[in-house]
Amino acid sequence: MPNNIINFSANWNNKLDCMAFTTIRLRNSNKYQIGKEYKIILKKNFKKNARIEAIKTIYFNQINEFIAHLDTGYSAHETKNIIKKMYSKVNLETQPFSFILLKTLN
Repeated sequence: MPNNIINFSANWNNKLDCMAFTTIRLRNSNKYQIGKEYKIILKKNFKKNARIEAIKTIYFNQINEFIAHLDTGYSAHETKNIIKKMYSKVNLETQPFSFILLKTLN
């Protein structure tokens, strides 16, 4: 059972129901590591176990339609507004993000 937890406030794009899904997080190489297993928690409820398969470092200005629609189901503009609200105290011009690919564990 994984000790690490990734919390979700919403099941954006119903991605947590898929075998593979992404998440955009503030870069934290101590917490998010390829090969590590995580408990996926949705609104304080256990959803599933998953393993990080890949991590790509991106910056706010690199969030395009492809990344946004895949991750949230919303446009790049709408996704950026969501991120601005979530991280209102973070300098989004310089803050690196991790675009994380997770795979559901059986």
